[in-house]
Formats: sequence, structure tokens, C-alpha cells
Amino acid sequence: MTPTMMVPRTEPAPRPSRDGKPELLAALRALRPASVLDVGCGEGALLRAIIADGAVRGVGLEPEDAAAERARAAGLEVQPGRAEALPFADDSFDVVTFEYVAHHIEHLPRALHEAARVARCAVLVLDGWYDEALPSQRVMRDLDDWRKRIDRRMGMVHNPCPRPRDLIDPLLASGPLGIDYACRLELNPRSLTELEAAARRHLDSVAPAPELAAELGRILDDGRLHGCTDAGTLLLCARLP
Repeated sequence: MTPTMMVPRTEPAPRPSRDGKPELLAALRALRPASVLDVGCGEGALLRAIIADGAVRGVGLEPEDAAAERARAAGLEVQPGRAEALPFADDSFDVVTFEYVAHHIEHLPRALHEAARVARCAVLVLDGWYDEALPSQRVMRDLDDWRKRIDRRMGMVHNPCPRPRDLIDPLLASGPLGIDYACRLELNPRSLTELEAAARRHLDSVAPAPELAAELGRILDDGRLHGCTDAGTLLLCARLP
């Protein structure tokens, strides 16, 4: 059986123009934690903000060696490991965070169960979100999912953005929790010309792929008809009793 792990992208995908990170940090500060585990911490941007607040212990979990080393070089406490098997005892941290990481986890329900096990107070998740009732959002979702199909073909773990139920159901299966979430959207238009150019460069990485080229053509036709608007954000807080 192949071991499960988070595999980061080779290049970052565009974030929403309002990426929700200030809201995540505000929600985290409102919980007044003494300790935080940031799963998939990368080079530690969130950890640095946490530590800057004062007497808060911030620990990162990062599977990519290069990113983890850069975080450690900046003086941050970062450990290797998998989101699906956190190397910590029960109730080790007040809060566990996932900042734009959920769609990079191979077995998300397992990872959320682990987060609820390790957290004493709350689990916070921030990720992208699309309002599928709006045609311009469906175009952007389809383009995002198309790109991620190529990434998966190249061996990356890059899944569609989670919907609220994708997070809520596994967390509730871990035990009684109080869950609040908010979906935010600004409907910022995106240049279809720029998106097409980036998509065709991405397609070149797996060419020839006629089925992917045909699917891209269909998505672009929809984009010319309906326009294309930037992703929104989903911020979820699961509070433990």
C-alpha cells in the first residue's frame, strides 16, 4: 500500500484577491490559544504571525524538506510528518490550523480526524471556495479542477477545493463539535486571455493530451459566454467541547 502524504505544488496557483488570511488570523486570535499546530506550514508565514502575538507556542508540520528547512532557518519549530498521522499525542495543542492545505491532503477525512484528536479547543480551516450557482464561478471552478487533474497526472496531491460538507462531516464523525463557517465572495473578474495562456503552458507539461485540450476548449468557450470570476474563501471553525 502506498503511504499517504501531502505533496506541495511545484508552483503556486493564484489565490483569491481577498485570500481570507486576515480573517483566519483574527479567528485564531479570538480563541486566545497558548499553542497552535499549523499543518502544512510551508515556510512558516502563519507561524511567524502567531509567535509575534506574544506567549504563544507555534509548531509547524511540513512534508517538503526544503520549505521546512527554510522555516527552521528562520527560527521556527517545524517537524516532518503527514496530516493523516500527526506525530503528536491527544490534546497536544489548543488549536490546529489548515491554511490552504486541505486540497493538498490525499485523505482529508483522516487528516481532520487527526486534527480533532490533537486539538484541545478548535480546528480552523481556510481554503478556496466557489459559488456553483453562478455561471462565472462554475467556469473558474472547472478551470481550477482541470489544472489539478494535470497536477495529479504528474504525481502531485492536488484535489478540488473542499465544500463545507467535505469538512463538516469528517469533523462531526470525530465527536461532538460546534461548527461555524463562512463563505465569502467578491466576484472579481479574471482575464480569460491570461487564464488561457497559463492553462496552455500547463497543458504543455503533459502534452500530447487531446482529451485535456478538448476539455480546456469547452471551459474557455463557457468563459467567453459567462465570464470568469475569482475564487472565494471558505473559513471554518470547529470548536471542541
